[in-house]
Amino acid sequence: MNATSSFFTMRKISRKQSAINRRLNKIKKMLVCNSPICRCCRGAYGTDLAHLLPRSLYPEYQTESWNLTLLCRECHTRFDSDRDYRRKTGLGNHIKQVDELAYNRYYE
Repeated sequence: MNATSSFFTMRKISRKQSAINRRLNKIKKMLVCNSPICRCCRGAYGTDLAHLLPRSLYPEYQTESWNLTLLCRECHTRFDSDRDYRRKTGLGNHIKQVDELAYNRYYE
């Protein structure tokens, strides 16, 4: 196999991951229909599906609609990397009702 042919091979994903991807896609379409504007800056179109509690720490919540929102690329990057920005947005406040411990760990 040469370098060119390996470029065009598709990576196989499991049925479980495929189901997760379909669920996330469905939620994203629903969010875009309801309001395509970024939930943080309210100025740009939200093109990124953002997890309010990250998948890496809370995989059990990765397909829960209450844990997902639309953000623009800039806000998504800031949201993921800046704890103060996360707190200021107020997007995670409703998470306290679902999992207060997770909220405290990730937002406080």
